[in-house]
Amino acid sequence: MNNVTLRILTMAQEMAGDRQRAAIWSKQQPIPGWAGKTAYDLVQEGKADQVLAYLEAVRSGVYS
Repeated sequence: MNNVTLRILTMAQEMAGDRQRAAIWSKQQPIPGWAGKTAYDLVQEGKADQVLAYLEAVRSGVYS
């Protein structure tokens, strides 16, 4: 697991409240603007930086 992926999981866990919710989110919740792809899908495609940017935007209130 690389640093960006670890940051994604840590941030998702902080935002979701626990590890299980973060895991469910990463594999089941599509990210807007990515044609139904989940964070897990995007990380597998080498787009972890985009997932991290999305989470940072959400945390900042951009997508609230």
